[in-house]
Amino acid sequence: MTLSRIPPALSLVAVLSLTAGCLKNAPSSEPGPVREEAATPRVAEAPGAAVPSSFSCGNTQTLQFGPDIPPDFSQVSSQVDADCFAWQQFIALNWPSASMDGGVDAGFGTAGDLGAVQWQTWMDVAQVFLPDGGPPPAWGTAPQVDPACLAEAGLTRVEAKGRLALTVASKFAEQFDPNSSAQAFPFSGPAWLGAQNGTNVWYDVRISQPEFDYVVDAGLYNAANQMAQADAGVALVLPQGSFQPNTLGAIETKSAWMEVSTPTDARWNRYKLAPAVVLDPSTQKCRAATVALVGLHIIHATQSQPTLIWSTFEHVDNAPNHNADAGSTQWNFYNSQCQPRTLSVPANCSADGGATQVTVGCTPNTPPPYFIGDGCPAPSAVQVTRLTPIDKTAAEVTATVQQHLRQAYPGSVWENYLLVNTLWSTGPSPSPTKPKKAPLPFAAPTPSGSLPIANTTMETYIQQTADFGQGARASNCIVCHASATIQGPSGIASDFSFIFGLAQGLPPANQAALKSKRVTPAIKAGQLHPPRMRRILQ
Repeated sequence: MTLSRIPPALSLVAVLSLTAGCLKNAPSSEPGPVREEAATPRVAEAPGAAVPSSFSCGNTQTLQFGPDIPPDFSQVSSQVDADCFAWQQFIALNWPSASMDGGVDAGFGTAGDLGAVQWQTWMDVAQVFLPDGGPPPAWGTAPQVDPACLAEAGLTRVEAKGRLALTVASKFAEQFDPNSSAQAFPFSGPAWLGAQNGTNVWYDVRISQPEFDYVVDAGLYNAANQMAQADAGVALVLPQGSFQPNTLGAIETKSAWMEVSTPTDARWNRYKLAPAVVLDPSTQKCRAATVALVGLHIIHATQSQPTLIWSTFEHVDNAPNHNADAGSTQWNFYNSQCQPRTLSVPANCSADGGATQVTVGCTPNTPPPYFIGDGCPAPSAVQVTRLTPIDKTAAEVTATVQQHLRQAYPGSVWENYLLVNTLWSTGPSPSPTKPKKAPLPFAAPTPSGSLPIANTTMETYIQQTADFGQGARASNCIVCHASATIQGPSGIASDFSFIFGLAQGLPPANQAALKSKRVTPAIKAGQLHPPRMRRILQ
Protein backbone atom coordinates (compact mmCIF):
# COMPACT_ATOMS: atom_id res chain seq x y z
CA MET A 1 0.00 0.00 0.00
CA THR A 2 1.34 3.45 -0.86
CA LEU A 3 0.57 7.01 0.06
CA SER A 4 -2.02 7.13 -2.68
CA ARG A 5 -4.17 10.20 -3.25
CA ILE A 6 -6.63 10.86 -0.48
CA PRO A 7 -10.20 11.72 -1.45
CA PRO A 8 -10.67 15.49 -1.82
CA ALA A 9 -12.75 15.57 1.35
CA LEU A 10 -9.59 14.94 3.33
CA SER A 11 -7.85 18.05 1.98
CA LEU A 12 -8.19 20.88 4.48
CA VAL A 13 -9.42 23.78 2.37
CA ALA A 14 -10.08 26.85 4.49
CA VAL A 15 -10.42 30.57 3.93
CA LEU A 16 -8.27 31.64 6.83
CA SER A 17 3.45 27.42 20.81
CA LEU A 18 5.74 26.01 20.78
CA THR A 19 9.23 24.77 23.03
CA ALA A 20 13.51 26.86 22.21
CA GLY A 21 27.57 38.49 13.66
CA CYS A 22 26.57 39.93 10.15
CA LEU A 23 26.45 38.77 6.56
CA LYS A 24 29.75 37.48 5.30
CA ASN A 25 32.17 40.39 4.83
CA ALA A 26 29.50 42.85 6.01
CA PRO A 27 30.32 45.48 8.66
CA SER A 28 29.63 44.61 12.27
CA SER A 29 27.23 47.48 12.83
CA GLU A 30 23.57 46.51 12.91
CA PRO A 31 21.34 47.96 10.21
CA GLY A 32 17.90 49.01 11.33
CA PRO A 33 14.89 47.22 9.88
CA VAL A 34 13.88 48.65 6.53
CA ARG A 35 10.29 49.80 6.25
CA GLU A 36 8.56 48.05 3.40
CA GLU A 37 6.19 49.88 1.14
CA ALA A 38 2.69 48.59 1.83
CA ALA A 39 1.43 46.25 -0.84
CA THR A 40 -1.42 43.83 -1.21
CA PRO A 41 -0.20 40.21 -1.26
CA ARG A 42 0.00 38.82 -4.76
CA VAL A 43 0.25 35.39 -6.30
CA ALA A 44 3.08 35.20 -8.81
CA GLU A 45 2.41 33.69 -12.19
CA ALA A 46 3.64 30.13 -12.54
CA PRO A 47 6.43 29.63 -15.07
CA GLY A 48 4.32 27.03 -16.81
CA ALA A 49 1.40 24.72 -16.24
CA ALA A 50 3.16 21.76 -14.69
CA VAL A 51 1.11 18.60 -14.26
CA PRO A 52 1.37 17.14 -10.74
CA SER A 53 3.22 13.85 -10.88
CA SER A 54 3.84 10.83 -8.68
CA PHE A 55 7.19 9.28 -7.96
CA SER A 56 8.67 6.49 -5.87
CA CYS A 57 10.35 7.32 -2.58
CA GLY A 58 11.89 4.83 -0.18
CA ASN A 59 10.93 1.17 -0.03
CA THR A 60 7.15 1.41 -0.13
CA GLN A 61 6.10 5.02 -0.61
CA THR A 62 4.73 6.80 -3.66
CA LEU A 63 4.73 10.56 -3.33
CA GLN A 64 2.81 13.08 -5.38
CA PHE A 65 2.75 16.79 -6.00
CA GLY A 66 -0.60 18.05 -4.79
CA PRO A 67 -2.54 19.27 -1.74
CA ASP A 68 -3.67 15.92 -0.28
CA ILE A 69 -2.23 15.44 3.20
CA PRO A 70 -1.50 11.81 4.15
CA PRO A 71 -3.67 11.01 7.21
CA ASP A 72 -1.45 8.22 8.57
CA PHE A 73 1.54 6.04 7.89
CA SER A 74 1.05 3.42 5.20
CA GLN A 75 3.41 0.43 5.37
CA VAL A 76 6.13 2.59 6.92
CA SER A 77 8.71 0.21 8.34
CA SER A 78 11.97 2.10 7.97
CA GLN A 79 13.45 5.53 8.53
CA VAL A 80 13.58 6.05 4.76
CA ASP A 81 9.83 5.53 4.53
CA ALA A 82 9.19 7.82 7.51
CA ASP A 83 11.25 10.56 5.88
CA CYS A 84 9.32 10.11 2.64
CA PHE A 85 6.08 10.49 4.61
CA ALA A 86 7.46 13.68 6.14
CA TRP A 87 8.20 15.07 2.69
CA GLN A 88 4.71 14.17 1.45
CA GLN A 89 3.30 16.19 4.35
CA PHE A 90 5.65 19.08 3.54
CA ILE A 91 4.61 19.12 -0.13
CA ALA A 92 0.89 19.00 0.63
CA LEU A 93 0.97 21.54 3.45
CA ASN A 94 2.92 23.98 1.30
CA TRP A 95 0.62 23.62 -1.69
CA PRO A 96 -0.65 27.03 -2.88
CA SER A 97 -4.08 27.72 -1.46
CA ALA A 98 -4.99 29.43 -4.75
CA SER A 99 -4.95 26.06 -6.54
CA MET A 100 -6.46 23.95 -3.76
CA ASP A 101 -9.78 23.57 -5.57
CA GLY A 102 -8.20 21.95 -8.62
CA GLY A 103 -8.73 25.02 -10.76
CA VAL A 104 -5.92 27.43 -11.56
CA ASP A 105 -2.39 26.02 -11.39
CA ALA A 106 -0.53 28.54 -9.22
CA GLY A 107 2.67 26.56 -9.53
CA PHE A 108 4.49 25.08 -6.58
CA GLY A 109 7.03 27.38 -5.02
CA THR A 110 7.11 29.99 -7.78
CA ALA A 111 9.82 32.53 -6.94
CA GLY A 112 8.32 35.77 -5.66
CA ASP A 113 4.93 34.23 -4.88
CA LEU A 114 3.46 35.93 -1.80
CA GLY A 115 0.28 33.86 -1.80
CA ALA A 116 -0.67 31.68 1.15
CA VAL A 117 0.01 27.97 1.22
CA GLN A 118 -2.35 25.41 2.72
CA TRP A 119 -1.16 25.51 6.33
CA GLN A 120 -1.22 29.32 6.34
CA THR A 121 -5.01 29.13 5.92
CA TRP A 122 -5.32 27.30 9.24
CA MET A 123 -6.14 28.99 12.53
CA ASP A 124 -3.40 30.78 14.45
CA VAL A 125 -3.33 29.70 18.10
CA ALA A 126 -3.58 33.38 19.06
CA GLN A 127 -7.09 33.27 17.56
CA VAL A 128 -7.96 30.06 19.41
CA PHE A 129 -6.78 30.94 22.91
CA LEU A 130 -8.10 34.42 23.58
CA PRO A 131 -7.04 36.71 26.45
CA ASP A 132 -10.45 36.39 28.13
CA GLY A 133 -10.63 32.61 27.76
CA GLY A 134 -13.69 32.96 25.55
CA PRO A 135 -14.69 30.89 22.52
CA PRO A 136 -12.67 31.50 19.36
CA PRO A 137 -14.20 32.69 16.09
CA ALA A 138 -15.44 30.14 13.59
CA TRP A 139 -12.97 28.07 11.58
CA GLY A 140 -11.74 30.01 8.57
CA THR A 141 -12.16 33.41 10.17
CA ALA A 142 -9.32 35.58 8.95
CA PRO A 143 -7.27 37.24 11.70
CA GLN A 144 -8.09 40.92 12.13
CA VAL A 145 -5.29 43.36 12.98
CA ASP A 146 -6.39 46.21 15.22
CA PRO A 147 -6.88 49.64 13.57
CA ALA A 148 -4.13 51.36 15.58
CA CYS A 149 -1.58 48.83 14.36
CA LEU A 150 -2.74 49.19 10.76
CA ALA A 151 -2.41 52.97 10.99
CA GLU A 152 1.15 52.67 12.30
CA ALA A 153 2.03 50.29 9.46
CA GLY A 154 0.43 52.54 6.86
CA LEU A 155 -1.98 49.82 5.76
CA THR A 156 -5.66 49.79 5.00
CA ARG A 157 -7.71 46.81 6.09
CA VAL A 158 -7.84 45.66 2.46
CA GLU A 159 -4.04 45.91 2.14
CA ALA A 160 -3.62 43.96 5.37
CA LYS A 161 -5.80 41.08 4.20
CA GLY A 162 -3.77 37.89 3.96
CA ARG A 163 -0.78 39.26 5.85
CA LEU A 164 0.71 37.27 8.70
CA ALA A 165 0.38 39.07 12.04
CA LEU A 166 3.65 38.21 13.77
CA THR A 167 4.35 39.16 17.38
CA VAL A 168 5.81 36.02 18.93
CA ALA A 169 9.56 36.52 19.31
CA SER A 170 10.26 32.95 20.39
CA LYS A 171 9.18 29.41 19.65
CA PHE A 172 6.89 29.67 22.65
CA ALA A 173 6.74 31.71 25.80
CA GLU A 174 8.09 30.56 29.14
CA GLN A 175 4.83 31.27 30.92
CA PHE A 176 2.84 30.36 27.82
CA ASP A 177 1.59 33.90 27.58
CA PRO A 178 1.15 34.84 23.90
CA ASN A 179 2.03 38.45 24.72
CA SER A 180 5.36 37.60 26.32
CA SER A 181 8.77 37.63 24.69
CA ALA A 182 10.18 35.29 27.34
CA GLN A 183 11.60 31.98 26.21
CA ALA A 184 11.00 28.36 27.11
CA PHE A 185 14.74 27.71 26.98
CA PRO A 186 17.06 28.69 28.43
CA PHE A 187 15.02 29.03 31.60
CA SER A 188 17.44 31.58 33.00
CA GLY A 189 17.14 34.22 30.33
CA PRO A 190 16.22 35.41 26.84
CA ALA A 191 16.67 33.25 23.77
CA TRP A 192 15.27 35.14 20.79
CA LEU A 193 17.10 34.72 17.49
CA GLY A 194 18.55 37.70 15.62
CA ALA A 195 19.23 37.28 11.90
CA GLN A 196 22.37 38.54 10.23
CA ASN A 197 20.46 41.45 8.64
CA GLY A 198 19.77 42.88 12.10
CA THR A 199 16.11 41.84 12.32
CA ASN A 200 14.30 39.41 14.57
CA VAL A 201 13.02 35.94 13.71
CA TRP A 202 9.27 35.62 14.26
CA TYR A 203 7.29 32.48 15.09
CA ASP A 204 3.80 31.33 14.13
CA VAL A 205 1.82 28.32 15.38
CA ARG A 206 -1.24 26.95 13.58
CA ILE A 207 -3.53 23.95 13.95
CA SER A 208 -5.57 21.81 11.56
CA GLN A 209 -9.37 21.88 11.50
CA PRO A 210 -9.79 18.52 13.31
CA GLU A 211 -7.69 19.82 16.18
CA PHE A 212 -9.54 23.15 16.16
CA ASP A 213 -12.89 21.35 16.27
CA TYR A 214 -11.69 19.17 19.17
CA VAL A 215 -10.59 22.24 21.15
CA VAL A 216 -13.84 24.10 20.52
CA ASP A 217 -16.22 21.18 21.02
CA ALA A 218 -14.66 20.31 24.39
CA GLY A 219 -14.27 23.94 25.45
CA LEU A 220 -10.54 23.45 25.89
CA TYR A 221 -9.82 27.03 24.82
CA ASN A 222 -10.63 27.88 28.46
CA ALA A 223 -8.31 26.79 31.29
CA ALA A 224 -11.16 26.16 33.73
CA ASN A 225 -12.77 23.78 31.22
CA GLN A 226 -9.49 21.92 30.86
CA MET A 227 -9.36 21.37 34.62
CA ALA A 228 -13.03 20.34 34.69
CA GLN A 229 -12.42 17.73 31.99
CA ALA A 230 -9.47 16.32 33.94
CA ASP A 231 -11.51 16.27 37.15
CA ALA A 232 -14.21 14.31 35.30
CA GLY A 233 -11.63 11.64 34.42
CA VAL A 234 -11.50 12.43 30.70
CA ALA A 235 -8.04 12.37 29.16
CA LEU A 236 -6.96 15.01 26.68
CA VAL A 237 -6.19 13.00 23.52
CA LEU A 238 -5.73 14.73 20.19
CA PRO A 239 -7.84 13.43 17.27
CA GLN A 240 -5.84 10.87 15.30
CA GLY A 241 -5.64 10.58 11.54
CA SER A 242 -6.57 7.34 9.81
CA PHE A 243 -7.50 6.06 6.38
CA GLN A 244 -11.18 6.30 7.24
CA PRO A 245 -12.98 9.05 5.27
CA ASN A 246 -12.53 12.58 6.59
CA THR A 247 -10.14 11.55 9.34
CA LEU A 248 -7.05 13.70 8.94
CA GLY A 249 -6.24 14.07 12.63
CA ALA A 250 -4.56 16.82 14.60
CA ILE A 251 -1.66 18.60 12.91
CA GLU A 252 0.31 21.50 14.32
CA THR A 253 2.74 23.63 12.34
CA LYS A 254 5.35 25.84 13.96
CA SER A 255 7.09 28.16 11.56
CA ALA A 256 10.04 30.52 11.81
CA TRP A 257 10.13 33.65 9.63
CA MET A 258 13.06 35.97 8.96
CA GLU A 259 12.40 39.59 8.01
CA VAL A 260 13.50 40.57 4.50
CA SER A 261 15.03 44.03 4.18
CA THR A 262 15.22 44.10 0.37
CA PRO A 263 12.49 41.88 -1.14
CA THR A 264 13.58 42.65 -4.71
CA ASP A 265 17.04 41.18 -4.15
CA ALA A 266 17.50 38.00 -6.22
CA ARG A 267 18.66 36.22 -3.07
CA TRP A 268 15.07 35.89 -1.93
CA ASN A 269 14.06 33.91 -5.02
CA ARG A 270 15.28 30.92 -2.97
CA TYR A 271 12.72 31.42 -0.19
CA LYS A 272 9.01 31.10 0.42
CA LEU A 273 7.99 34.71 1.06
CA ALA A 274 4.93 36.12 2.77
CA PRO A 275 3.63 39.62 3.50
CA ALA A 276 3.35 40.39 7.19
CA VAL A 277 2.63 42.93 9.87
CA VAL A 278 5.32 42.83 12.57
CA LEU A 279 6.16 44.78 15.68
CA ASP A 280 9.31 46.77 16.16
CA PRO A 281 10.63 44.94 19.24
CA SER A 282 11.88 48.14 20.90
CA THR A 283 9.10 50.62 20.17
CA GLN A 284 6.23 48.12 19.87
CA LYS A 285 5.06 50.02 16.78
CA CYS A 286 3.67 48.06 13.83
CA ARG A 287 5.25 48.00 10.40
CA ALA A 288 4.61 46.23 7.12
CA ALA A 289 7.23 43.68 6.17
CA THR A 290 8.03 40.82 3.86
CA VAL A 291 9.22 37.70 5.67
CA ALA A 292 11.00 34.57 4.48
CA LEU A 293 10.30 31.08 5.80
CA VAL A 294 13.44 29.67 7.44
CA GLY A 295 12.07 26.82 9.58
CA LEU A 296 9.01 24.56 9.85
CA HIS A 297 8.02 21.93 12.42
CA ILE A 298 5.16 19.53 11.56
CA ILE A 299 3.61 17.28 14.23
CA HIS A 300 0.78 14.88 13.38
CA ALA A 301 -1.32 12.60 15.60
CA THR A 302 -2.36 9.37 13.81
CA GLN A 303 -3.81 5.99 14.74
CA SER A 304 -0.58 4.15 13.95
CA GLN A 305 1.44 6.86 15.73
CA PRO A 306 -0.63 7.98 18.75
CA THR A 307 2.54 9.54 20.21
CA LEU A 308 2.71 11.62 17.02
CA ILE A 309 4.98 11.89 14.00
CA TRP A 310 7.53 14.66 14.37
CA SER A 311 9.31 16.18 11.37
CA THR A 312 11.30 19.35 11.00
CA PHE A 313 12.52 21.28 7.95
CA GLU A 314 14.64 24.35 7.39
CA HIS A 315 16.26 26.45 4.70
CA VAL A 316 19.63 25.29 3.38
CA ASP A 317 21.19 28.73 3.97
CA ASN A 318 20.46 28.97 7.69
CA ALA A 319 23.79 27.93 9.21
CA PRO A 320 26.90 25.85 8.45
CA ASN A 321 27.95 22.75 10.36
CA HIS A 322 29.95 23.52 13.48
CA ASN A 323 33.71 23.80 12.84
CA ALA A 324 33.16 23.24 9.11
CA ASP A 325 34.26 25.48 6.28
CA ALA A 326 31.46 28.04 5.90
CA GLY A 327 32.32 28.59 2.23
CA SER A 328 30.88 31.57 0.39
CA THR A 329 27.21 31.06 1.32
CA GLN A 330 25.39 34.14 2.56
CA TRP A 331 24.21 32.46 5.76
CA ASN A 332 21.12 33.71 7.54
CA PHE A 333 22.54 33.16 11.02
CA TYR A 334 26.33 32.95 10.66
CA ASN A 335 29.14 35.29 9.66
CA SER A 336 32.75 34.15 9.48
CA GLN A 337 33.80 37.80 10.06
CA CYS A 338 31.66 38.21 13.18
CA GLN A 339 32.80 40.87 15.69
CA PRO A 340 31.48 41.18 19.28
CA ARG A 341 29.09 44.05 19.89
CA THR A 342 28.59 45.89 23.18
CA LEU A 343 25.22 47.52 23.85
CA SER A 344 23.79 49.72 26.57
CA VAL A 345 20.53 48.31 27.93
CA PRO A 346 18.03 49.20 30.65
CA ALA A 347 18.71 47.07 33.71
CA ASN A 348 15.39 45.24 33.48
CA CYS A 349 16.21 44.16 29.91
CA SER A 350 19.49 42.46 30.75
CA ALA A 351 19.60 38.71 31.31
CA ASP A 352 20.77 39.08 34.91
CA GLY A 353 18.22 41.75 35.71
CA GLY A 354 20.80 44.40 36.56
CA ALA A 355 23.55 44.93 34.00
CA THR A 356 23.41 48.08 31.92
CA GLN A 357 26.05 47.04 29.39
CA VAL A 358 26.02 43.67 27.63
CA THR A 359 28.08 42.08 24.88
CA VAL A 360 26.72 39.93 22.09
CA GLY A 361 29.66 37.70 21.26
CA CYS A 362 30.66 35.43 18.41
CA THR A 363 30.67 32.06 20.15
CA PRO A 364 28.09 30.07 18.18
CA ASN A 365 24.76 29.09 19.74
CA THR A 366 25.13 31.34 22.79
CA PRO A 367 21.83 32.79 24.06
CA PRO A 368 21.65 36.58 23.82
CA PRO A 369 22.39 38.54 27.01
CA TYR A 370 19.29 40.74 26.98
CA PHE A 371 15.56 40.60 26.42
CA ILE A 372 13.80 42.24 23.53
CA GLY A 373 10.45 43.87 24.11
CA ASP A 374 8.99 47.19 25.16
CA GLY A 375 11.83 49.61 25.89
CA CYS A 376 14.63 47.09 25.27
CA PRO A 377 17.22 47.31 22.46
CA ALA A 378 16.58 45.97 18.99
CA PRO A 379 17.70 42.42 18.15
CA SER A 380 21.37 41.77 17.39
CA ALA A 381 22.74 39.21 14.98
CA VAL A 382 23.31 35.88 16.73
CA GLN A 383 26.03 33.50 15.57
CA VAL A 384 24.62 30.03 14.85
CA THR A 385 26.12 26.73 13.69
CA ARG A 386 24.58 23.29 13.27
CA LEU A 387 25.92 21.03 16.02
CA THR A 388 24.54 17.77 14.60
CA PRO A 389 24.92 17.35 10.82
CA ILE A 390 21.78 16.63 8.79
CA ASP A 391 20.82 12.97 9.13
CA LYS A 392 22.26 10.92 6.26
CA THR A 393 18.97 9.16 5.50
CA ALA A 394 17.04 12.42 5.59
CA ALA A 395 19.58 13.98 3.21
CA GLU A 396 19.20 11.10 0.76
CA VAL A 397 15.41 11.37 0.78
CA THR A 398 15.63 15.14 0.34
CA ALA A 399 17.86 14.61 -2.71
CA THR A 400 15.30 12.21 -4.21
CA VAL A 401 12.42 14.62 -3.68
CA GLN A 402 14.36 17.59 -5.01
CA GLN A 403 15.30 15.68 -8.17
CA HIS A 404 11.64 15.15 -9.01
CA LEU A 405 10.72 18.65 -7.86
CA ARG A 406 13.19 20.20 -10.31
CA GLN A 407 11.63 18.19 -13.12
CA ALA A 408 8.02 19.05 -12.28
CA TYR A 409 8.47 22.64 -11.06
CA PRO A 410 11.81 24.09 -12.24
CA GLY A 411 13.05 26.94 -10.08
CA SER A 412 10.71 26.15 -7.17
CA VAL A 413 11.75 27.76 -3.91
CA TRP A 414 11.10 24.43 -2.18
CA GLU A 415 14.28 23.06 -3.79
CA ASN A 416 16.10 25.06 -1.12
CA TYR A 417 14.52 23.43 1.92
CA LEU A 418 15.79 20.28 3.61
CA LEU A 419 14.47 17.70 6.02
CA VAL A 420 16.47 17.70 9.27
CA ASN A 421 14.95 14.48 10.57
CA THR A 422 11.71 12.62 11.35
CA LEU A 423 10.98 11.18 14.80
CA TRP A 424 8.45 8.33 15.12
CA SER A 425 8.00 5.09 17.04
CA THR A 426 8.30 1.46 15.97
CA GLY A 427 6.22 0.45 19.01
CA PRO A 428 4.28 3.50 20.19
CA SER A 429 2.75 3.77 23.64
CA PRO A 430 -1.07 3.81 23.60
CA SER A 431 -2.97 6.99 24.28
CA PRO A 432 -4.02 7.40 27.92
CA THR A 433 -7.59 6.39 28.76
CA LYS A 434 -7.75 8.72 31.75
CA PRO A 435 -5.90 11.88 32.76
CA LYS A 436 -2.25 11.20 33.41
CA LYS A 437 0.54 13.30 34.84
CA ALA A 438 3.29 14.48 32.52
CA PRO A 439 5.71 13.38 31.24
CA LEU A 440 4.02 10.98 28.87
CA PRO A 441 5.95 7.87 27.75
CA PHE A 442 7.39 7.64 24.26
CA ALA A 443 8.37 4.05 23.52
CA ALA A 444 10.74 2.77 20.84
CA PRO A 445 11.83 6.16 19.48
CA THR A 446 13.15 6.04 15.93
CA PRO A 447 15.81 7.33 15.42
CA SER A 448 17.22 6.40 18.81
CA GLY A 449 16.45 8.70 21.70
CA SER A 450 20.17 9.21 22.11
CA LEU A 451 20.39 11.03 18.75
CA PRO A 452 19.98 14.81 18.95
CA ILE A 453 17.41 16.33 16.57
CA ALA A 454 17.33 20.11 16.36
CA ASN A 455 16.21 22.83 13.99
CA THR A 456 18.72 25.70 14.09
CA THR A 457 15.91 28.27 14.02
CA MET A 458 13.86 26.76 16.85
CA GLU A 459 16.21 24.75 19.04
CA THR A 460 19.13 27.10 18.46
CA TYR A 461 20.40 27.05 22.03
CA ILE A 462 19.48 23.47 22.90
CA GLN A 463 20.79 21.47 19.97
CA GLN A 464 22.52 18.57 21.72
CA THR A 465 21.28 18.02 25.27
CA ALA A 466 18.22 19.11 27.20
CA ASP A 467 16.96 18.82 30.76
CA PHE A 468 13.28 19.51 31.36
CA GLY A 469 13.14 18.05 34.84
CA GLN A 470 13.84 14.38 34.09
CA GLY A 471 17.60 14.65 33.72
CA ALA A 472 19.82 15.58 30.80
CA ARG A 473 19.05 13.70 27.59
CA ALA A 474 19.77 14.07 23.90
CA SER A 475 17.80 17.03 22.61
CA ASN A 476 14.80 16.06 20.48
CA CYS A 477 11.10 16.81 20.18
CA ILE A 478 9.99 14.42 22.92
CA VAL A 479 12.42 15.57 25.59
CA CYS A 480 10.42 18.79 25.77
CA HIS A 481 6.94 17.89 24.51
CA ALA A 482 6.50 14.88 26.80
CA SER A 483 6.21 17.43 29.63
CA ALA A 484 3.41 19.43 27.98
CA THR A 485 0.47 19.97 30.33
CA ILE A 486 -2.90 21.64 30.48
CA GLN A 487 -2.99 25.14 31.95
CA GLY A 488 -2.77 25.33 35.71
CA PRO A 489 -0.86 23.59 38.50
CA SER A 490 -2.28 20.07 38.00
CA GLY A 491 0.57 18.72 35.87
CA ILE A 492 -1.95 16.77 33.75
CA ALA A 493 -0.49 15.87 30.36
CA SER A 494 -1.87 17.49 27.22
CA ASP A 495 -0.91 14.80 24.69
CA PHE A 496 2.48 16.28 23.79
CA SER A 497 0.99 19.62 22.72
CA PHE A 498 1.95 22.89 24.39
CA ILE A 499 -0.85 24.93 22.87
CA PHE A 500 -3.22 24.08 25.73
CA GLY A 501 -0.93 25.96 28.11
CA LEU A 502 -1.96 29.15 26.30
CA ALA A 503 -5.51 28.96 27.63
CA GLN A 504 -6.74 31.73 29.94
CA GLY A 505 -9.64 31.72 32.39
CA LEU A 506 -8.05 29.81 35.25
CA PRO A 507 -9.73 30.59 38.60
CA PRO A 508 -7.51 32.89 40.73
CA ALA A 509 -7.13 30.24 43.42
CA ASN A 510 -5.55 27.89 40.89
CA GLN A 511 -3.20 30.27 39.08
CA ALA A 512 -0.25 28.26 37.84
CA ALA A 513 3.23 28.85 39.17
CA LEU A 514 5.95 29.71 36.69
CA LYS A 515 6.73 26.57 34.71
CA SER A 516 10.48 27.11 34.94
CA LYS A 517 12.34 24.69 37.19
CA ARG A 518 15.04 27.23 38.04
CA VAL A 519 14.24 30.42 39.93
CA THR A 520 17.15 32.63 38.95
CA PRO A 521 17.72 36.38 39.30
CA ALA A 522 16.81 36.74 35.64
CA ILE A 523 13.47 35.00 36.17
CA LYS A 524 12.75 37.17 39.20
CA ALA A 525 13.62 40.24 37.15
CA GLY A 526 11.39 39.01 34.35
CA GLN A 527 8.48 38.64 36.75
CA LEU A 528 9.00 42.16 38.05
CA HIS A 529 9.75 43.80 34.70
CA PRO A 530 8.58 41.43 31.97
CA PRO A 531 9.36 42.69 28.46
CA ARG A 532 6.10 42.38 26.57
CA MET A 533 5.10 42.02 22.97
CA ARG A 534 1.92 43.92 22.23
CA ARG A 535 -1.12 41.96 21.05
CA ILE A 536 -2.19 43.29 17.66
CA LEU A 537 -5.05 40.91 16.83
CA GLN A 538 -8.56 42.03 17.64
